Formats: sequence, C-alpha cells, structure tokens
Amino acid sequence: MFTISIKKPSLPYLTIGFALVYLTMAVGFIPGFMRWDANLYTGVLLAPFICTVNSKQLSLRYLLPAIVMLALAVMLPVNTMYFIAMVFTLLLLIENCLGKVSHATLFLLFLVSPVFKYLILFVDFPVRLWLTGKVVALLNLIGMQAIASGNIIVIGKFEFSVDPACAGLNMLIMSLIVCLFVLMHYQKQTGRQLPFLWMAGLFMFTIALNIISNYFRILLLVLFKIMPGTFFHDFVGIACLSIYVIVPLITGGKPFLNRFGMIKASAGLAGIGPQYTVRYPLLHGALLITLIFVATHIINADTLISTKNTIHLPGFSNQRLESGILKFENKEALIYIKPAAFYIPGHDPKICWTGSGYEFKNIRKERLGNHELYTALLQKNNDKIYAAWWFDNGRLKTIDQIKWRWNAAKGNGPFYLVNVNAANQQSLQKQISRLFANSSYLK
Repeated sequence: MFTISIKKPSLPYLTIGFALVYLTMAVGFIPGFMRWDANLYTGVLLAPFICTVNSKQLSLRYLLPAIVMLALAVMLPVNTMYFIAMVFTLLLLIENCLGKVSHATLFLLFLVSPVFKYLILFVDFPVRLWLTGKVVALLNLIGMQAIASGNIIVIGKFEFSVDPACAGLNMLIMSLIVCLFVLMHYQKQTGRQLPFLWMAGLFMFTIALNIISNYFRILLLVLFKIMPGTFFHDFVGIACLSIYVIVPLITGGKPFLNRFGMIKASAGLAGIGPQYTVRYPLLHGALLITLIFVATHIINADTLISTKNTIHLPGFSNQRLESGILKFENKEALIYIKPAAFYIPGHDPKICWTGSGYEFKNIRKERLGNHELYTALLQKNNDKIYAAWWFDNGRLKTIDQIKWRWNAAKGNGPFYLVNVNAANQQSLQKQISRLFANSSYLK
C-alpha cells in the first residue's frame, strides 16, 4: 500500500517580495511622518484587538480609493498624500491575500496619523473660545463675576488659560481609540457588526462627549481654583473623561450595537481561506511601482505654491525665506506673508512661534471693521510679542477655514496667511489698520 503525503504550499515568493517592499517603505517613511506620542503608542498597543481580518472573504473594495489617491499623490507628491495612498494600496493587497479587514482598521490608521491632527487644527481655536465663553456665561449666571478675555477666564485675581492641554483636546484621539476598542469588544460578544456610516456616527457622538467633558472640566477647575501642574488638575481631567466619555461608551455601546448593528455573515466563499497569494499580481505591481515613483519624488508642500515677488510693503525691508514665506521687518513690526492653498493642511503662526520657544497666551477672536482676526500674546521668558493673523486674498479677509478654502478652490485666490507682530498693542493695531486700508499689495 502506498501513502500519499500532501505538503502544505509554502508562502509564495511574490507575496514575500511585496511584503518586504511595503515594509521597507514603511520603515523608511513612517518614523519621520508619525508623531510618537501617547496616542500612537495606545493605538499600536490596542491594534491586535481592533484590527481583525475575515479570512473567508477576499475583496477589491479598496481598488478605487487606491487608484484615486495614487493619482492625487502623483499630482501632489507630499507626505500626506503619499501616506494615504500607501495605506489604501496596502489594504488592497491584504484584502486580496488574507481577507477583508474591519472598518475599524481604517479608522485606527486615520486616528494615529497626522492627518487627523491637521483636521483638529481647523476647529482648535474656535472650540476653545466657544468653551471659554460658555463657562463664563454659566459662572455669571450663578453669581460669580467672571470675564472671558479670549481663551482666558478671569475671576478676581485668578486667571485660567483654556489652552489645548487644559481643554483636554489632546485626549480626543485617545477617546476615539478607546471607542474603537469598546466597539470591537462588543462586536465580538454580540456577533454583530456596525456599518461604516453608523461607526462614523458613533465617532461624532464620542467627539460631542469630549466637548461636554471639556466643558465640565474647565468649569470645575475654575470653580475650585485648581491651578495647572497640580495633582488635582490632572485628577479632574481624568475623572471628567471617565464620567462623560468612557462610561457612556461602555454602558451605551452594546445597546447601540444591538440596535443598529448587522449580524455578521458567518459563511464566506466556498474553500476560501488565507491564500497568501497575490491575486492580480500585474495590478498590484503597477500600483506598487506608482507608489515607489511617488516616494522618490516627495516634495515639501510649501513648494507647491509660490508667493508673488511683486508683494511689497512701504517702509519695510523684505526677505524671501526658503519655505516661500515673505518676511517684512522694520522698527515697529514684523510681518510674515505665507501662501496658502486650499488643499494643504492648516499652518497657523502657533506652529512656527511655538517651535521657536514662545508660548501663546490670551488667544482671542477680534473684529476690526467688518473683518475678524485672531490675536494673541506670545511670551518667552521676559520677551513679549503681540500678534495677529488672518487669511487674505486682497478682497476677502477671514479666519474661517472653510470659507477661505472654498473661495480658493473656486479660483478666488491666491490666499495668504498674514501674520503681524509688534512689541506693543498700539503698534499692532496701527499695522493691522494700514494693511486693512490697503490690500492692493496682494492683488
């Protein structure tokens, strides 16, 4: 009698080759692109519980997003476009070899990447100013004489600054990662799966819970005069996050999933399992070659737009910096004019000045004539700078991110970020008034 032994096929060399190329590209790019903070470490730690693969289903659903993002990355070869294109092409490869990945995987990659942090910057200032105003309104309602001065709450001799750390906005990403973890835990328990749109809705609900948590956190800190750097300051933040965000997610997550979730399909295609084989190798090869082309042609986003050489300010010496920013300086003021494209992430003065060691204080929204602008006090040791900034195309002056980007996308541009800095408030107001009175230098 003869015995026939069937050996399990080894991992194909083509699959190994694709995996090694993607791994090399990720190792070379991600450490410099990602910000290695608590949010990223948390995401990596919880990834095995959040990211799941259904080996009974193979899919091409990421083909169109991969092609679209690769095309955009070829036209705009910047880090953000390259990262998104790499994510979609890699997910497409995984779903063709191993199986469909959960929606939570895409959400997690989005949360831990700088892309989500860029989006937060759009609403950072407005949310903080809104929270400050609402807290002050309640304090005055209960009889406490409070004043809102930008992002500063003044009660008697005490001042409380609602900065990003105090507002708890830095905990937003952590909360959303926890939301994903809770959701995946309940999905495994119930055998149900939340559709993509309902998962996005749950994210929006979690963001709303964070705003509520921040509101009560600021209120408690001000009521009990708890200053930053103390144990109780951190304790109040953690307690509010737990009560207003974590507990509602844990208690409401399962009923929400039972109400809106769908029963998972237990059966897949007959005989389908982890193939470890690259299906459509020519397709994946073409996408990978395009991705490598983008990787070797990455440019700085600032080089995609140029500043007019014809911009001049009377009485100012001017200098063109390597980043494309125009620097104007005299004895009274320092003005930066930076070109701004609607498709490039926000780049407000806070990023540059903070990198130079300055701390932003008393950020506020002010109105000068018919125009709104942001003002702030920058401080480094004993050095103080009074700053203002807005977006301008010579006709429209605004601080509304959506408004100026929409107008720029329609061709009503180019837009510039104008940042005026002076040694005192009077000089700042004087320079702003001059620029508002004569915007022809931008036309």
